[in-house]
Amino acid sequence: MTNETEYNKTLILIVDDNQQNLKVLGNILRENTKYGLAFAMNGFEALDFISTTKPDMVLLDVMMPDMDGYEVCRQIKKDPKTANIPVIFITAKTEAEDAVLGFEAGGVDYISKPFHETELLMRIRTHLDLKLSRDMLEEKNRELQGAYETIEKLALTDSLTGLANRRSIMNQLAVEVSRCDRNGGFFSLIMCDIDFFKRVNDTYGHDTGDYVLRNVADVMRANLRQQDIVSRWGGEEFLIMLPLTELEKAVSVAEKLREAIKSTEMSFAGENFRVTMTFGVSGYDKGMGIEHSIKKADDALYTGKQTGRNKVVMAE
Repeated sequence: MTNETEYNKTLILIVDDNQQNLKVLGNILRENTKYGLAFAMNGFEALDFISTTKPDMVLLDVMMPDMDGYEVCRQIKKDPKTANIPVIFITAKTEAEDAVLGFEAGGVDYISKPFHETELLMRIRTHLDLKLSRDMLEEKNRELQGAYETIEKLALTDSLTGLANRRSIMNQLAVEVSRCDRNGGFFSLIMCDIDFFKRVNDTYGHDTGDYVLRNVADVMRANLRQQDIVSRWGGEEFLIMLPLTELEKAVSVAEKLREAIKSTEMSFAGENFRVTMTFGVSGYDKGMGIEHSIKKADDALYTGKQTGRNKVVMAE
């Protein structure tokens, strides 16, 4: 196995069990191109090289001992990591059936010996250009997919707290409702609100208010299960979905959150303070629908606000 490569060069692997054939092809490419070259004298050597150093093209003889060129090509195309490498068969086999076998194995071209140098170089350049175009298109597609996923995530995320936003949790509630309606499952909702939040903004400023919202979001995340969904419903109000959670258990979860937030000392811009939250809890009512279930949690929250705050109220 030999190779003549430079950093960033297009690399062509030539595979032939005849050293004279390797020399002829190598000289043609050295004299007429600036491609990097690598050489292998059998299929196993070629596949070993390709597994560690991915060439841009393979020029492949058909008739080789132990493993013929068709099988080498099939092995290259079977591996997703190397499947996009163009393989050109250069062989003394001239029957149409042989060319068909080459294309069926995954080759992009089939050149019979003796060949014309100009034609050979043109075909090599054409298939390398096609590969470059495909590679660029795939890279652009990956970039576009990444950009789309970023935009989609931003569209479903509250930018201040990093929580799911209202649109996101409504989408996830629709999925959960469908699952429950289909399988007879259940889930609960918690609507909660920071007590006297306007007073925080008026006393300490909106930067402090933003800090409180982020801090409260972190505390709730830390005290919920991975499958629970907490969202910023709007302003200082949050909606939480608890899958496979009965109403009584949801009340316990809300109480745990209330205690955790109440006991969290916050510090911002030299000010130390604490906040409390009020919680309304409801279960999903299949007969009344999700909007009604959310309203029941919101009504329970309102009752808590009207009767002293810093408490958990279960919907009737």
